[in-house]
Amino acid sequence: MEPTYAQATREGLRWLPNRAALLIAAVIAAQLLDLATFVPAVARVGIGAESNPLARSLYLLQGPFGPALLKGAAISVMLLALLRVQRRFPNLVLPSAVILVAIGLVGAASNLLFGLAT
Repeated sequence: MEPTYAQATREGLRWLPNRAALLIAAVIAAQLLDLATFVPAVARVGIGAESNPLARSLYLLQGPFGPALLKGAAISVMLLALLRVQRRFPNLVLPSAVILVAIGLVGAASNLLFGLAT
């Protein structure tokens, strides 16, 4: 009998000693990369290029500190959600982490492409 997706995922990740810590670190790194590319991109092209109206408003009110606080709150929510998924649905923690990492990488790529490469 062929293993299910859940069994294959568990077996494939078993060799990682602390995969939760690794996944959390990857999420944090991708999200911080998004923030680290946001600040110079906005400095170069202006806040008008930002498509997130909340980040744009916070930047206008607080400068770069506003979106940094927003990103910190967003990272906290993402990590809490990821920990909840790990506890309740352990088979879905890897796909969930991949989505969160992808969100950060897409944001960073957008900042690089539209803000720093122009």
